[in-house]
Amino acid sequence: MNATTSPTTARGEQARNQLIAAAIAQFGEYGLNATTRDIAAQAGQNIAAITYYFGSKDDLYMACARWIADFISGQFQPHAEAAEALFRQPTVQREAMRALIFEACENIVHLLTQDETLSLSKFISREQLSPTAAYHHIHQQVIAPLHSHLTRLIAAYTGRNAEDTETILHAHALLGEVLAFRLGRETILLRAGWSGFDAQKSAQIYGVVKCHITLILEGLSRKESQA
Repeated sequence: MNATTSPTTARGEQARNQLIAAAIAQFGEYGLNATTRDIAAQAGQNIAAITYYFGSKDDLYMACARWIADFISGQFQPHAEAAEALFRQPTVQREAMRALIFEACENIVHLLTQDETLSLSKFISREQLSPTAAYHHIHQQVIAPLHSHLTRLIAAYTGRNAEDTETILHAHALLGEVLAFRLGRETILLRAGWSGFDAQKSAQIYGVVKCHITLILEGLSRKESQA
């Protein structure tokens, strides 16, 4: 019996969630070399539970991708809705758009400085470097829409064309500033003399990122006005 036919009891849902959490951690650490035995052991479940709830290891891997996509989507759904509302306005609301860019980046900083999301980052990083069908699911459901919204906000604020490749690159580079604090986590912890991230350090990181974003947005706006 697989995930689509197994009973949705509270106990079953708990077991399923425990297996997904353990699988994300194991897959994030070892990729598809992770074993179902180790996943089951970390989840505190019998190995047969993986077959019962998901089917195969590949099915479990895809279930992890869907869980990650749903989680990220839930975190940024209000932002996406707010962006769509701004795009429908008859005139460009520049300050509101800049505020929304700041809000999105602050949310990303918050997520990427939480220890609880480290396994998710490892999972996605592996998929970025060696993409499978799992990445394409995450990309289509979450990453592409968020990337598109950010690109459109930057374009509207600066007066650029949202479909222009260079505008997309600017949006990607801006995201890279934030992602550097997760992908270069150990480097900044050692350089700053920090033992880990907390709310104060997260706020300090966001303050720096916000400063950089302001410079980028104003610089692009001036460049566009002088073109």
